[in-house]
Amino acid sequence: MNQKNRLATSLLADQCFRVRRGWRRKFLMGLTLCYALVSITGCGHKDSPPVAKKPRIVEEPSNGALIQMKSSTAQHFALVRAGTIEMPHHFSAPGVVAADVGRTVTVFSLANGFAVQVPVELGEKVRPGQLLTVVNSPDLTEAISNYQTAQAEKTLDKKELKRQESLYAHGATPQVALETAQYKEQHAQIEAQAAARQVQLLGGNPNSPSPLVDVRAPIGGTIIKQQISRGEAVENSYLFRIADLSRVWVLCSIYENDLSRVRVGDLARVKIAAYPDLKLQGRISNISRVLNSATRTAQVRVVLSNPHGLLLPGMFATARFTSTRPSLHVVVPVTSLFHLQDQYWVFRPVKPGLYLRVPVSVGTVALPGWQVVTGGLQAGQRVVANSLEFAAAASAQM
Repeated sequence: MNQKNRLATSLLADQCFRVRRGWRRKFLMGLTLCYALVSITGCGHKDSPPVAKKPRIVEEPSNGALIQMKSSTAQHFALVRAGTIEMPHHFSAPGVVAADVGRTVTVFSLANGFAVQVPVELGEKVRPGQLLTVVNSPDLTEAISNYQTAQAEKTLDKKELKRQESLYAHGATPQVALETAQYKEQHAQIEAQAAARQVQLLGGNPNSPSPLVDVRAPIGGTIIKQQISRGEAVENSYLFRIADLSRVWVLCSIYENDLSRVRVGDLARVKIAAYPDLKLQGRISNISRVLNSATRTAQVRVVLSNPHGLLLPGMFATARFTSTRPSLHVVVPVTSLFHLQDQYWVFRPVKPGLYLRVPVSVGTVALPGWQVVTGGLQAGQRVVANSLEFAAAASAQM
């Protein structure tokens, strides 16, 4: 009986457990259905009101940004028109230092041969008449030989003329013989003079015949180019280039749009890259009549004094030009300019409540409180007078 009782008790417990598990499953299904109904019907609650939209700022890469503002807020910001002012035009152009061609001499040797001495070197300062090189020239040797031959023939023909004159005076020779002797003596003189000039042209001295030619500096200055060294052949080419660097040129490339703003005689302030603290001023001496078709620039020459020799050919420079003829420039109040992200902006009204943020390029301060605008704005266009407060108000309502 005990075993039967235990079996009956076990079966009863198992059935109770199954009934209990089935009830819990039904309860969970009912609860899920309830939640679903609540989510569909909203449990009788009304929909929440929509969130108010913020003012729109639509970015436009070409025109800045469109800013929408409430009319009640916008009416507090005054507008001002961009004006114009007549003032000299300033602009800069890159350049390079160059030697003054009028103070530059190219040294040649007309006598071919070999350089046996070169006592100077590139970049050295030389005095007028200083020895630059010595050339051993076969050409000069030949010229000296011709000169000596011409001198001997001249002496011989002169003696013959005296002899014919003596004979003619005593009636021992005809006049034709005398005239022939006079012709030969004159011809010998001409030949001797030509031979002497040839020796001098090659750099020799007829009175001191030598195959060595001394090439000397014609002016004082700096050797800016050297084409010869000791032992090299000399073949009718230039050997040195000497420049007087007490005055130099700055050759600037100016765009064709700015050519009308400069003229010969205008002042230019020059800044040298090697000496950024050095303040120099020169004048325009020439404006090229040839335009570079590739860069659309023309060369403008500025003359600078260089008494201390600091400026060397090839140095980079920047010239700032000031046109003597004034031109119209667009100006706006300084308060109208808004600086953001390394760019200046102005706010220009498009229609009531809508403003366009426009990027502009600025120049110098023309008058107290007014600044030149070089790009992005035209004269007569209206802008917000106080851009800083306007920008703050626009940000506050976002």
